Amino acid sequence: MNPIRTRGRHRRPSLAQLEQASHADAATIAAQADLIADLRTQLGAALREAATAGERARVAAGELAQAERAVETQAERIADLEQRIAVGVRAEHVIADTQPCPVLDRFEQGPVRRLGASPLADTVEIPRPDAAEEAA
Repeated sequence: MNPIRTRGRHRRPSLAQLEQASHADAATIAAQADLIADLRTQLGAALREAATAGERARVAAGELAQAERAVETQAERIADLEQRIAVGVRAEHVIADTQPCPVLDRFEQGPVRRLGASPLADTVEIPRPDAAEEAA
């Protein structure tokens, strides 16, 4: 909108009208310059925040990669230990199936023994007297 209005086709604006329009335009230019300065300040702050966020994202990505490597290492160790345990269990079964068990008939008669009478027991069992001796 042009604040200068003229009547008629050939009429020129007066000096007062031109000065008034010039002051209005100068005020608009000053307001626009202030707005541009404010927007540049906001842009600078936004760019600094973006740079900070980018750095945080880079650090987080590095930490994530490190954690993933640690998880992979732990998974490999677990798999290795599971394999070792499985081999050990199979070996113990083979040993238990093939190892002879000595039969000692010190205190017991027959193939069945009490637990304490086992040659692998930690303690020595005292033989039980016969039932006939118990009755007397």
